[in-house]
Amino acid sequence: MALNFATFYDKHIDAVYRFVYFRVGQKREVAEDLTSDIFTSAFEAFDRFDPERGEKAWIMTIARNKVINHWRDRKDSVDIDDVAFTLVGEEGMETAERREDTATLKEAMDKLKPPERNLIEKKYLLGYRYEEIATSLGKKAGAARVETHRAMKKLKEYLKGKL
Repeated sequence: MALNFATFYDKHIDAVYRFVYFRVGQKREVAEDLTSDIFTSAFEAFDRFDPERGEKAWIMTIARNKVINHWRDRKDSVDIDDVAFTLVGEEGMETAERREDTATLKEAMDKLKPPERNLIEKKYLLGYRYEEIATSLGKKAGAARVETHRAMKKLKEYLKGKL
């Protein structure tokens, strides 16, 4: 049964958007633009896509490359939203708190070893199932589950130390 692009898009849009959103500093407009660009590229190359090689791995490779290109091509300019520290009102306060929470989480994630960070990103950010994580690591699903649980426990310990 051939996979059509609309089905492929519906299946992966949320995971791709979350992946991009997290990596562009939670800037909604940038994440939306990049996600659109990712799926445009995927659509253009869809006739060469081999489902046997893994849908999620294929689209996430495109996403990762687009994010890398975004940061490489980004000019050294300051976005007014990044320096708008004089936020007023409830909405402004919520935005400031989210940015602080994001910074705290990023700092804790940076303390993890790369394999631990990778497990947490795959499971909780990208929505991989343990079976998919296990396949990417060449391990069994049970081992992936245990390692992910340990990495998450370590992350929580780092976060508790921050609070």
